[in-house]
Amino acid sequence: MSFEGVIFNKGQYGLNRQNASTDGVMALVVFSPEAENENFNKVLETIQAIDLNGAGFDESYDANNNILLRHHVEEFYRLAPLGTLKLIVTDKATAAAFFASDEAKAIFRTHSDVKRVGFVYNDNVVDLDLTAEANACQAFMDALEEDHILMDGMYLEGRNIGTGGTNMRELTAGKVSTVIGQDPNVASIAAAYANYAAIGSVLGMRAIRKVNENLGSVDVINKPDDKKGNENYSLTDEVNGQWLEANLSDGTPVSSLTRAERKQLTDTGYIYAGNFQGYAGYYLNGEPTSIEAASDFATGENNGIWNKAARGVRQALIPKVRGWFKRNAETGELSATATTNLENIASKPLNQMVGDEEISGYQLRIPTGQSPNDQTPLLVYITVRVGAIIHEFTVDLSLN
Repeated sequence: MSFEGVIFNKGQYGLNRQNASTDGVMALVVFSPEAENENFNKVLETIQAIDLNGAGFDESYDANNNILLRHHVEEFYRLAPLGTLKLIVTDKATAAAFFASDEAKAIFRTHSDVKRVGFVYNDNVVDLDLTAEANACQAFMDALEEDHILMDGMYLEGRNIGTGGTNMRELTAGKVSTVIGQDPNVASIAAAYANYAAIGSVLGMRAIRKVNENLGSVDVINKPDDKKGNENYSLTDEVNGQWLEANLSDGTPVSSLTRAERKQLTDTGYIYAGNFQGYAGYYLNGEPTSIEAASDFATGENNGIWNKAARGVRQALIPKVRGWFKRNAETGELSATATTNLENIASKPLNQMVGDEEISGYQLRIPTGQSPNDQTPLLVYITVRVGAIIHEFTVDLSLN
């Protein structure tokens, strides 16, 4: 016998600490007409724009190739300095062509932490069918979902679109949004940029927000340190001359639009930037998706909430898959103790979301009387209560 006496085993996870969130992990797919590049259709992981220099996508790349690539990356990190952007430069001229490729399928199955993707065309593609593009993107995400890879959404660069664009709300692509807002200072740099749309800005504004925040919120919950004293978080940077005004991607100044025209753009499923009369800064109008407004997933934040809840519950329950659970000796049904235990396990990620104020609450129930086996799954019912998004205030103001 030794003289060890008392032996300690170091415990783990009792402090309930959390790993870093991957909610701000985005991807940007950019078409480049460059004849050949060894980095095409590969993932370049970045945490700042300068990380692209070694791959040949330095500050001169945009001007040399008459496209916007570096600009979108710099905009992303300007607005979401702690975000993560995965860049894929492609020789595929359309989103449909890229997402049909074997490279795209392999990339997003490997990089399953990506929450949203933006696609930049960098050219006014002749006879581009935006409806077909959106449907192709939705089909790609649907295929990933079959393998339990939940992507929150995609943003398409809607080039040269004004107030008469296709009604994207008539589609069933509930995870696809079309961006048509642009910074006129960027659009005026070169003729090739005249019809660009601000995909990098939108990705950055999404990455800085929690999953439950509306893309068009005037303020954000977690501002960068140098903005914490501000009462808002706008696209505008007056010092560097960014977003001092806003256009649609056909060059129409947003300031020239009537209230009805602005509302119509949102109602038909487009993302653009505008301002509030008498209030400083430019902001996005929200995140309408390409599905009817009556859908639960007509706004991008609802996709993010549902997916985060689903990912969390799945991760919590996987350790119990093919596990042994006690049955009621008389009925053969799953015991009440086992059911309660599983309910507690599945509730943990949802409780975390409540604590993080990403959802207002939830109801989780595993019905009694179930007898699961290799042919019959255990049924779990969950309803998540989302928070309220206030889009307008109506104020009765009187004098007496």
